[in-house]
Amino acid sequence: MKKPLTLSLIIPAYNEEHHLKDCLDSIAKQSVMPDEVLLIDNNSTDQTVKIAKRYPFVTIMHEPKQGVIHARNTGFNAANGDIIGRTDADNLLTEDWVGQVLQIFNDQTIAAATGPMYFYDMPLKEDNAFAENIFKGSLYKLDKNFPFLAGNNMAIRKSAWDKVKEHTCNKKTIHEDIDLAIHLHRAGHKIKYDSELIAGTSARRFDDPPIKFMNYMKMLTRTFKHHQMNPVGAHIAQAAYSFGYVSFWPLRRAYNPKTKKRSLKQFVRGNNPRKNPMS
Repeated sequence: MKKPLTLSLIIPAYNEEHHLKDCLDSIAKQSVMPDEVLLIDNNSTDQTVKIAKRYPFVTIMHEPKQGVIHARNTGFNAANGDIIGRTDADNLLTEDWVGQVLQIFNDQTIAAATGPMYFYDMPLKEDNAFAENIFKGSLYKLDKNFPFLAGNNMAIRKSAWDKVKEHTCNKKTIHEDIDLAIHLHRAGHKIKYDSELIAGTSARRFDDPPIKFMNYMKMLTRTFKHHQMNPVGAHIAQAAYSFGYVSFWPLRRAYNPKTKKRSLKQFVRGNNPRKNPMS
């Protein structure tokens, strides 16, 4: 009889006291629970660790070297599951997320998988999830030289990680999730985009000033350039998300994350950009 796959879920975290509870609550509601949940604390100075300790299914690990790459690697290397899932502390997983991951990886040819995201703190969640899926799904089908993974909504087979981990790049100027996808792609590993692997994320990056946001988006094409690649899909994605920033910025500025409401007063005041040494 075939042995059931096991799944380890990794959550890198730095000062996430305002989002972590909702993230862990979404994990607690999974129709199929992960076999282990590893929260990698990356030098938090707030209540992040204290909140994580309230959840008996969470194992807390500490990574002293600052940066999401180091936190990710610590979690991935410590994972005991056949499959390593990854999300962020400001994410919400749909109730069947773990079950969907396990179903995907029943196909032994698949090394990694990713899916669409939606902004849970923006209007019309269902519509922006639909648009995201159409966009990403089209890029996945049309540009085979544009491998991608969304670090906050992805899973990778542990055996595939073990084969490429020594080759992944340790540079803060590129996207670590795209870098991982490129190394998997070049090693001949199959990456699947699955429209049913859905997660919600915060739109808080839209709090960044335009120059900072655009510099962040340029990291996408920069990551491929670092690997001597120049896929059309990367330029399309960079342009689309930059347009999204311009379109969604007024809605985000008017949103108060504490009250979860929008107002003219909040629009005038705005939100302070998050200081994020993880990236």
